[in-house]
Amino acid sequence: MLNLVKNRAGCCRWMYNGTFNAAVRGISTVNRRKMVLFTETPAAKGLLSKVSSSSTVVSRAFSSGTMKIATYEEVKDLCNHPEKLLIDVREPHELLETGSIPTSINIPLGQVQTIFSDDTSNEDFRGRFGREKPSKDAQIIFMCKVGIRSDKAAQTVTELGFRNAKNYKGSWTEWSEKEGLPAPK
Repeated sequence: MLNLVKNRAGCCRWMYNGTFNAAVRGISTVNRRKMVLFTETPAAKGLLSKVSSSSTVVSRAFSSGTMKIATYEEVKDLCNHPEKLLIDVREPHELLETGSIPTSINIPLGQVQTIFSDDTSNEDFRGRFGREKPSKDAQIIFMCKVGIRSDKAAQTVTELGFRNAKNYKGSWTEWSEKEGLPAPK
């Protein structure tokens, strides 16, 4: 077990026990961003390399690594680009609490792999979401509440062969802030 403390970033103490993402949920979004800086320092990399696969877990939990990132401005302009697809991977009950970004469709993270697999036909996709199933070259942007689940979704579809998947890293938190909407709970 590895205890990591990053008091300078204002983060609480948490433990790595194989479920890094569960520990991260208790840290605020601002402090998660500060943790990215911490995890990229040589000292942290050396420490984390001693724990099997922790570097991969840290990379997935805090950053998009090589994943393409969509900006607020790009998401805001989606109404002018019907060829692009914005997918909100939050659960339906979360959308009821906060609302959604215009033009987005809801595909919860747990369903992304199935829906984007070759087993789902264009007709099934159109029947469920009112849009054509995107091609492997289509531009797809994933979003959630703070950008972690959307990063996972973008990685999932990239592994399925979709070449233009992006993560809207700011997700609903940034959108609601810039649009003057109530902050998510």
